Amino acid sequence: MGVSMKTQTKFSSDKHLKRFNLRSSNALNICFGTYVSRQKTLDNLLNDVVEPINPFAQKYVDHGNLHESSGIAKWILINKQMPTEILEDQHNYVLQNAFNLKGDTVVDLSCTPDGRYKDVLLEIKCGAMGEKPHTLEKMRIYLAQVCIQQYVLNSLGIEINKTHLVSWSFNGTRIWEVQRNIEFEHYLMSILEEFSIALIGSGDIEKKPKKFEGEHKIKLIYGEK
Repeated sequence: MGVSMKTQTKFSSDKHLKRFNLRSSNALNICFGTYVSRQKTLDNLLNDVVEPINPFAQKYVDHGNLHESSGIAKWILINKQMPTEILEDQHNYVLQNAFNLKGDTVVDLSCTPDGRYKDVLLEIKCGAMGEKPHTLEKMRIYLAQVCIQQYVLNSLGIEINKTHLVSWSFNGTRIWEVQRNIEFEHYLMSILEEFSIALIGSGDIEKKPKKFEGEHKIKLIYGEK
């Protein structure tokens, strides 16, 4: 799906600065080293290397891209509301110099939600090749991505209080509501700041950060458990 994205930033661009961009969609690797180790993820950014997606994973990515519109359409049918910033009108939000690092290198945080309606973001997941909607345990892996999206938009002055995490399939849909969680934000921002400091060559990164001990604010609002 071709997407013509609009970018919204907090600060103007400075071409003289060296920039790194940490995307919410890569949160699992940046924060936890889930699929690619944190050190490898760091090295890839430093050397401007894009980690290739293996063929097995690529088919799931392609399936998700193909059916994202179905997940959005299902949300519209259920809520009887029309979100903005969907499909070809998705917005790329960038929080520049997110950690106020000094010197000639800055680290930005960015995200591209699948849609927005008032203070709600939409994030569509079409896993399991459309066989069935995800369980709560599976949806938890997206909480870091969702939390960073909420943080970026709120930091840019756009009030976001929750995300509807939609798990669409040919055989049913589940929608999980994720409330903004300041405690989890603080946890993730400390991990991202550590990673950012390592990017500018001023520190090391832990192989695996300490586990989040708080409670996640996620509940099923549509579909069967």
